[in-house]
Amino acid sequence: MAQVFTRSALTLALLIGAATLIGCEKDVPPITPKLVVVEQVTTATVPLYGNYVGITQASLDVEVRARVDGFVEDKSFIEGSAVKEGTVLYRIDNRPYLAVVNRLNANVESQQSMLDKARRDVDRLKPLYEQDAASQLDFDNALSVLSQSRSSLAASKAELEEAKLELSYTEIRSPISGLVSRSEVDIGALVGSSGQSLLTRVKRVDPIYVTFNMSALDYLNARRRMTSYSEQKEAETEGKAVEGFVTITLPDNSEYRYLGDVRFTDPSVNPETGTFQVRAELPNPDKELLPGQYTNVRIKLNEVSNAIVIPQKATQVEQGGVYVMVVLPDHKVERRFIVIEHQGKMGVVVKSGLKAGELVIVEGMHRVRHGQLAEPLTAEQYLKQEDTKQKEQALKQQALEQEQK
Repeated sequence: MAQVFTRSALTLALLIGAATLIGCEKDVPPITPKLVVVEQVTTATVPLYGNYVGITQASLDVEVRARVDGFVEDKSFIEGSAVKEGTVLYRIDNRPYLAVVNRLNANVESQQSMLDKARRDVDRLKPLYEQDAASQLDFDNALSVLSQSRSSLAASKAELEEAKLELSYTEIRSPISGLVSRSEVDIGALVGSSGQSLLTRVKRVDPIYVTFNMSALDYLNARRRMTSYSEQKEAETEGKAVEGFVTITLPDNSEYRYLGDVRFTDPSVNPETGTFQVRAELPNPDKELLPGQYTNVRIKLNEVSNAIVIPQKATQVEQGGVYVMVVLPDHKVERRFIVIEHQGKMGVVVKSGLKAGELVIVEGMHRVRHGQLAEPLTAEQYLKQEDTKQKEQALKQQALEQEQK
């Protein structure tokens, strides 16, 4: 009897314990996966670019100097404006030079008259000399005078041309088309060898140059991007050291709409930095770029085929390196470190740590930790769910307000 009671008591205790456990399990709330926005890891052909700091330079920078002495009578341009080749910029008092031209003109006419007389004398003496009616000495003297008259006339004409040239220099014209700088002299100033010779500068900014320093390795990669030797030779024939794909940014950080070509590379590498100077040429028809601007230069160096690409916002950085949060097929979150090969406009190129097709969290990383459950949604699904939630809350609020009335 005692054994039956003991057995019955044991059975009852087990039943009570099981019931207690079942009751406890019902009291534990279920684990709700956190909502996160994910993007699928994809593969793509990604261009690799080199980024450099460049400075713009005028493709031509010409000093405008006075070539004759005199006082400035007129300045006929607006500083900083565009001028055409041959446009008159300054006028120097030309009266002294005009007087010299007039005097030499008169001298040329005088020498021409003397030459005409010497020619008539020879024409008159020649038949007399042939008939022995004039002496050899008289005829030789006439020929000598004729020769001297020709030389004197030629010298006078040369002096006149030189004087006319100096007279033309009193009108100082722009040697090229471009933007004219500020004037270095004012009206009334003495210019030339006796005064200020530099008057202003004219800079051609279309096309415009951008110079920057490039490593020898980057330049080699850019050269290799041209697939054939014939393309390299064609580029060299056209004066291009590296063909195309040079882009720069404007002061507002927007990308300049024209591409450039590398037209010059310094033939020697700086041994201290391992770089050499490179100059690119870009069209600048609207004068958006001016000399002396610092800009970011980007040039295509290579391409990576079948590259693993993820958005920049999927990455997080800590002391141990760069990591991403991956949602596994069982909805568990894994914190995984990756190795980055390149970062650019298309995203982050991952060298190792991820495979195509995996899901990385791009929004909501603060809601989950390694090992927790997550419900992966696309950005569109997440926005739709949030919109539905807001509408439900609005309806509940509206119903509550009606009950209170």
